[in-house]
Amino acid sequence: MGAFIAKMLLPTFSSLVFLPTASVAAKRGFHMEAMVYFFAMFFIAVYHACDGPGLSILCFMRYDILEYFSVYSTALSMWVTLIALGDFDEPQRSTLTMFGVLTIAVRIYQDRWGYGIYSGPIGSAVFIITVKWLQKMKQLRAVYPERTVYTQQVGPGCCFGALALMLRFYFEEWDYAYVHSFYHLSLAVSFVLLLPKKNRYAGSGQNAAKLSCFTLCCCVGHTDMSATLRAVGRGGAVFEAQDLKHK
Repeated sequence: MGAFIAKMLLPTFSSLVFLPTASVAAKRGFHMEAMVYFFAMFFIAVYHACDGPGLSILCFMRYDILEYFSVYSTALSMWVTLIALGDFDEPQRSTLTMFGVLTIAVRIYQDRWGYGIYSGPIGSAVFIITVKWLQKMKQLRAVYPERTVYTQQVGPGCCFGALALMLRFYFEEWDYAYVHSFYHLSLAVSFVLLLPKKNRYAGSGQNAAKLSCFTLCCCVGHTDMSATLRAVGRGGAVFEAQDLKHK
């Protein structure tokens, strides 16, 4: 009985592999991508927990909503990873990211289980990246990007991504718990491999952008303190002027 329960909970615990993926993304400066990976981990874990025994208390949303966001966050994670791999300049990068956010939401609302939920975002992103890289090769008359990107990122990342999709669509009937757990693992490894080593928009050194839970509090506190000091300064100037007038 204990082995059966552990097997049923395996897809829930295996979704936690996206947490190290989010950590790696944040460390490389891809904070938006890290947030998407964490979003995916949360909804996938809660969605599978609702299927598991004794964890129905975690179902704080309707089951169909959890199902929608688990699929949507997975497809969105694929999209933002490939757009990051393309290394687009602004505003193309933010425009393409938002294009994926909107179109994937509509597509998955229509059908959550067809092949198009993942093949659409992947195919569109690969086409856009290919066009950009071919244009760069034509301008530079050389291989773009460097060969190491193909051998260390694109090749291994695509292999793990293809493995994940094959497990997801063709082999889950063998043993859902184990196969789906390996699907989570393969997908997370694919994201880590495809994501560039560093986000060139994140800055470097002391100017590097950092994702911290204290950032907003510090900014708000700094703003309030500045306003207080300005008010105190103005009040002191008024009192000083009144003293001079009386004298």
